[in-house]
Amino acid sequence: MTNRMTSLPLTTDRKEIEWQKILSIAENNKFPFHHITKLKRYTQHKTHMEKTHDKNKKWAIFTFHSPKVRKITNLFKQADIKIAFKNMNMVKQQTRPKDHGMTPDHNKSGIYKLKCKTCNKAYIGQTSCNLSLRFREHIRYIKNNDPQSAYAQHILQNIHEYGTLADTMTLLKPIHDSTKLIPYEQLFIQAFHHTGDLIDEQSATEHNPLFQLATCTKHHIPHSNRSILNTHT
Repeated sequence: MTNRMTSLPLTTDRKEIEWQKILSIAENNKFPFHHITKLKRYTQHKTHMEKTHDKNKKWAIFTFHSPKVRKITNLFKQADIKIAFKNMNMVKQQTRPKDHGMTPDHNKSGIYKLKCKTCNKAYIGQTSCNLSLRFREHIRYIKNNDPQSAYAQHILQNIHEYGTLADTMTLLKPIHDSTKLIPYEQLFIQAFHHTGDLIDEQSATEHNPLFQLATCTKHHIPHSNRSILNTHT
């Protein structure tokens, strides 16, 4: 009861009422008065020291991506640093307009690039729907801690940051013929893998001379004749 009296944010009058109740209970149970006063002084001193210690304590904030974050935060226990977690699924993200920063390209289908804001490497994908819908699917995987795509896996495992639709997703080639989506996707994957700009979680297919020829040709032939990668389908 003395601990409650000293730790709770009570007014002076309320504390006096609590103290009189404690004295009454102690007297009824034949508890020595000097023991009660000594206990009161001890709890007051202890509460004061704890509050002073908390004011000087350092805090570190981590975004909770998965239970694996605990392995990192456990390292701070011996350093007298308190840990606080924040959620990825914040109100700011939920209330952001879904068409924020949308460009005409985001209403098209085809081959796209998703950039990681932390390492600037890219994920290459293809979709027969519009890009904005596919972008929301990737973000939903991240928010649900569900690495169904290589991009979501990259963000979650490396604790990297993703951006908005406007600064993260780029249409590389609009395609309307769905039979050409996979070949062009593999072509761009090979091209980004060749330059070292592909995320590690997305592996390129086995070496294919045709892909090698297409990517090399793009860099050596005149601009007016670059039809392999630039022709709209």
